[in-house]
Amino acid sequence: MPSAYRFPSLQVLLTLVASILAIRAAGGSGNAMVLQGGAGLVGALVAWGVAVRAGTPGRLARWAVPGLALAVEAYVLTAGVSMEGVRRWIALGPVQLHAASLLVPLAIWATAGRLEPIAAAMLAGLMVVLALQPDAASVLALTLGVAVGLVDRSRAPRLVAALTALGLACAGYAFSRHDPLPAVAHVERVIPNAFAASPPVGIFAALALAALPLAMLWTRRSLESAALAAVWLGFLLANLIANYPAPVIGAGAAPVIGWLLSIGLALGRGRENVLRADDPVPTG
Repeated sequence: MPSAYRFPSLQVLLTLVASILAIRAAGGSGNAMVLQGGAGLVGALVAWGVAVRAGTPGRLARWAVPGLALAVEAYVLTAGVSMEGVRRWIALGPVQLHAASLLVPLAIWATAGRLEPIAAAMLAGLMVVLALQPDAASVLALTLGVAVGLVDRSRAPRLVAALTALGLACAGYAFSRHDPLPAVAHVERVIPNAFAASPPVGIFAALALAALPLAMLWTRRSLESAALAAVWLGFLLANLIANYPAPVIGAGAAPVIGWLLSIGLALGRGRENVLRADDPVPTG
């Protein structure tokens, strides 16, 4: 195993173990644990494939990926799976996936390196659509991913600032909306319920949840990897602020796959710019 993959792989393994233990302690069914493990396996394969193949997105990808994310989320808003009037999911056979867990990291990956006006307009549309679903967690995740660009004055600072302001407004609107969906013990409330059933499991799960954003920063600390980490910080904070799922730790296939996809994207970007200790040193 390449040295760049060792720490992310160890974190992934420990996180999936913490998730399954927490779901069990919180009263989740055997099917929920099997689905979580299966999502981890699928996500690991996705992460490996992306890490091997992914590089810097080209100009076409910089607007096509956020455009695809906007189109899919607009479909989810109008024709996706509805629960008590809330539309955040898309049905793939018997499985319902939270599409934004996959699409938000992809959109940030495609635009973090360079935010162009067309891509910014699509991200703005995506923020509005997510707010209307309403999905405050995804809006916050997208907004924090965009806001990382504020630290680099060379990356269209006014455009990034305007998009960040819009995202914060959309997140505030979505958080203010009444959420009619009850909290599920092994999804939204998995950490406190696991802790109540078994304090060691609850602490293990809480630490794994808090460490989710670190998984994108093991190989290098760049603007792009920081943006992906910020996305998962946003999903994490939403669980603390309101009635939204605990990402990856709570039961749900899409967040697990989306988190592992993000790790793969960070590793893929890192291949181009990181000189590891075990790499040959160029001469001449």
